[in-house]
Amino acid sequence: MMQTAAAEQTEHTSLKDLIAQEITSENFQLPVFNNVALKLQESLSDEDVGIEKIEELILEDPALASQILKTANSAFYRGLGDIKTIKHAVLRLGSQQVVNIAMLVSQKQSYSTKDPLIRQQMDALWQHSFASAIGCRWVFQKFGGDPCVAFLSGLLHDIGKLGVLKVIEHIRSEKLMDQEITDKSITGILNGPTHTECGYILAKAWNIPEPFGLVIRDHHETPKGEHKTLLLAVRLMNVVTEQMGMGVRDTDEACSYSSAEATALGLSEIQLAELEIHIEDTLENTDI
Repeated sequence: MMQTAAAEQTEHTSLKDLIAQEITSENFQLPVFNNVALKLQESLSDEDVGIEKIEELILEDPALASQILKTANSAFYRGLGDIKTIKHAVLRLGSQQVVNIAMLVSQKQSYSTKDPLIRQQMDALWQHSFASAIGCRWVFQKFGGDPCVAFLSGLLHDIGKLGVLKVIEHIRSEKLMDQEITDKSITGILNGPTHTECGYILAKAWNIPEPFGLVIRDHHETPKGEHKTLLLAVRLMNVVTEQMGMGVRDTDEACSYSSAEATALGLSEIQLAELEIHIEDTLENTDI
């Protein structure tokens, strides 16, 4: 029997309330941010940190180091020749690019689950986050600004949705809810304000510096202030990825060419087409 609208709304509301309770519960463990990746990000603002220190930090996590080398040798970077050591990767790609890769591969590790219902949502969220990172970096490389900050902002802006999915996974595994949790009910929660609230809690728990915390919290608000351009780029990626079929919101009306964000950033239709091609090529050729 199909649910009535009222019953479906009750399910959404009760699931939302339970998620809010679990996020602040002592029994729930929030996803852990890779400490090495965070140290690497912080090192970029320290002029005294050289290649040797970056290499030393990465080697603290052998699995992360291995993944960095694998990604650095993927088709997207292969024209630079084989990269066999972390030091070589830093020399050839630059500190910022290596830190981007470290953040990328460490984040990817968080997007895993044994729950098939959650996995489908998580896979879509990862693709959206990765594509957003690529797109934000492209915008800032073309028109000025720090492409590393833009990349990480795109990558991290929806970590609240990751947190929500982890909470729902916990609720399902512990059988904390009697009603069936469906793909549609999960999408309803992800499209609401809960994910920005959860994301900001994660940002604080992980000690993520600004402007990333602000982007995580405010990317659905009207862009303003010091980080307006960064917020515009992240918001534009929501439209672009939806248009490319990689969005995580339930809409089929996305049109980047006529979006307020593209207009504010001064992007033409041709440039937006170039952006889509760049995202597709990078996703196809980056081994992660």
